[in-house]
Amino acid sequence: MPPTSLRRLLLTGVALAALSGQAFAQTEAAGAVTVPEVDVQATAWRSWEHTPGYVAPVTTTGSKTDTPLIEAPQSVGVVTRDQIDDQAALSVAQALRYTAGVLPEVRPSARYDSVFVRGFGGQGTSAAFVNFLDGLRQGRGVFFGVPNTDPWLLERIEVLRGPASVLYGQTGAGGLVNLVSRRPSFTPSNEVRLEAGSYGLLQTAFDTTGPLTADNKFAYRLTGIARRSDTQYDFVGEERIAIAPALTWRPDDNTTLTILSSYQHDPLGGFYNFVPAVGTVIASPFGRIPRNFFGGDPDYNKFDRTQASIGYQLEHRLNDTWTLRQNFRYSHIDAEVNVLSVSALNGRIGTRNQTYVSDHSNAYALDNQAQATFSTGMVRHTALFGIDWQRTSARAVQALGASVPTLDVFAPSYYIAPGRVTTNATRTNQEVDQIGFYAQDQIAIDRLRLNFGIRYDRATLGTDVRTLATNAVAHRSQFDDDVTWRAGALYLFDNGIAPYFSYSTSFLPNSGTGAPQRGSPTFDATTGEQYEVGVKYQPPGMSSFVQAAAFQITQDNVLTRDPLFTTFSAALGTVRSRGIELEGRATINENIDLIGAYSYTDAVIKSSNTPGEAGSRVPQVPLHAASGWANYSFRDGPLRGLQIGGGVRYVGSTYGNTTNTFKVNDVALFDAAIRYDAGARFESLKGLELAVNAQNIADKDYIASCSSITACYYGTGRLVLGSVRVRW
Repeated sequence: MPPTSLRRLLLTGVALAALSGQAFAQTEAAGAVTVPEVDVQATAWRSWEHTPGYVAPVTTTGSKTDTPLIEAPQSVGVVTRDQIDDQAALSVAQALRYTAGVLPEVRPSARYDSVFVRGFGGQGTSAAFVNFLDGLRQGRGVFFGVPNTDPWLLERIEVLRGPASVLYGQTGAGGLVNLVSRRPSFTPSNEVRLEAGSYGLLQTAFDTTGPLTADNKFAYRLTGIARRSDTQYDFVGEERIAIAPALTWRPDDNTTLTILSSYQHDPLGGFYNFVPAVGTVIASPFGRIPRNFFGGDPDYNKFDRTQASIGYQLEHRLNDTWTLRQNFRYSHIDAEVNVLSVSALNGRIGTRNQTYVSDHSNAYALDNQAQATFSTGMVRHTALFGIDWQRTSARAVQALGASVPTLDVFAPSYYIAPGRVTTNATRTNQEVDQIGFYAQDQIAIDRLRLNFGIRYDRATLGTDVRTLATNAVAHRSQFDDDVTWRAGALYLFDNGIAPYFSYSTSFLPNSGTGAPQRGSPTFDATTGEQYEVGVKYQPPGMSSFVQAAAFQITQDNVLTRDPLFTTFSAALGTVRSRGIELEGRATINENIDLIGAYSYTDAVIKSSNTPGEAGSRVPQVPLHAASGWANYSFRDGPLRGLQIGGGVRYVGSTYGNTTNTFKVNDVALFDAAIRYDAGARFESLKGLELAVNAQNIADKDYIASCSSITACYYGTGRLVLGSVRVRW
């Protein structure tokens, strides 16, 4: 990517601020688009309602209460339903492409949404999968039983950047991604889509909502999607069917009960294997491994997942001061997985691993909240007190193959799959319990906003691993507890500028055991702390929002090699991430919508007992990443109803392993969209919209990232999706 292009891209967010101010000056007298007035004493439901355009004024994820984004002393990003639709995102990871601080596709796949936030993520079964839905943690299995939510079922996606343990318990230091489900509306709305695209993709989706009774006490929503597709990889397909019924009961103005449920079946989970660095990012005398390379075997590889959940969100306002809430969800997941993948390369011959996993889990999540809104003199308080509880019961059978056919990765020959694994089989039963007690106070003194929160967590984990051949059982248990807290301050100036500062901590238990010679084989929990300073800008009367943040996160007790018993791990490592983020969203006028984001992330392994790691950059995390999206709508003249959108994504070069011995090149990718609202010009076609979206228009052949010398991941090639949408 030419340096001038990169510089222009990095200035996108700054330009948004200037454009917003300029547009405000030009349109104030004419009555420009305005931001709705926000009552911070309102119930938590407002932030889950539909937000037109790309600028969401309110968030719940950052505080568990309705809080205007401009008043939150922390960095929060929101991807709205309109943005997901305009960009035709087929996964949560794709929907996060234009969000600052997030690396959503280090391992592109429809199977899981594995993300990095502020430099913290991971790979394999310990990866930071997107696992919060409607403010509650989603339970997962021991190995590959990880839930994945189709973005069509969502109203928005909220990213809380930085430690979030004070509200959510066990979370990583980088932050969390909270998925927000579509909810019933008392305003009738219906939509049906038929879509087709590259690799034989066929998809149909529907969404319908409205009141069930004339007295507006009951409302429903029913959302569903079905998809099948081949992929850019040989012998690999995707299939999905998902449906999400929801019901709201509002017996009076002070009480609301919403029941949320979903069912999703993925008979074919898409591609999740990898390729070696040699032959992709490192030159090989045998040439380049093609993008369609498949390291498994058509007669063996399999991924079949079924997930279902049901829960409710109950809210009752007792009086002008107190509001009570209870959120609950039960979820279940089954996953049957056969994996045959390249684990090492000798010349052109790849050695492969064989794995069979049957993974099942039941999970319960409960969050009780009491919110008090009151004043003490000139000080206004929004206090929150809560107790949340989570329990996951998982069982899994895993078997590893001992003798697997090799594969010529440059001229593969298939249909020589090994038989069913019968050796090295284990059965794992795992019980995880966590309970947390938290309190928070959001204080308003004139234009000053203060936020204080504290939490105590208790977490227990019990694991039994039975070797099926010998019936021997290994049992381990661990207990962790910790106190986490945060504090923040923000000041609102009349011109829409709001500088802030915050400090927060995190707590995340480490599962597994270390060297028994140490006498205490379980690991200390990983802890983190963050200092963040930033400024937000929301011009009065404008639908725009710009935020800039500088942060430093230090994560301690990271697992590394034990210095004395080198075949075991020890919680002795430290990772430090510091950086700058800039994100802007604006509706300049009724024609133009803009998104701009830039991230500078310096993530470094500060201490490690593994040779060569200390002082190295965290693999897969680029120093620079930037993106920009613009959408133009024709409102008048012969082209009215036409919308044209386009975007560019830049991901800087990254290191491919923890010792930084090789790098992955940077890449710039271009997206585009064109939509036509036929009803804007022809009354008889009201509600009909035609759309074509294209991702990676140039069909760039690139490696998205590498996590080791044998594990690199191809990026997604060009994907074109055409759709017919009908709304009424």
